[in-house]
Amino acid sequence: MVTVHVTPNLQRHVATETALVHGRTVAEVLQDYFRQWPALRGYVLQDAGALRTHMTIFVDGLAIRDREKLSDAVPVDGEVYIMQALSGG
Repeated sequence: MVTVHVTPNLQRHVATETALVHGRTVAEVLQDYFRQWPALRGYVLQDAGALRTHMTIFVDGLAIRDREKLSDAVPVDGEVYIMQALSGG
């Protein structure tokens, strides 16, 4: 199973927890995770399902490449981190 982590700054807006979910792609993993915490979906994804500009997702420490379809592969025992992207100077 895939472990999904949500950073504390997002947990201030939507109460979530680390969870074990199923999925072979980022899209599938998020779909399963959002079944447990549906309110988080609006913070992470646009209406069409693409990743919001101010969000980033890491799979086993690497940032995903496909921000539109979320087709990046996730290992069976992988770890997914959902966090806000920071910018500035």
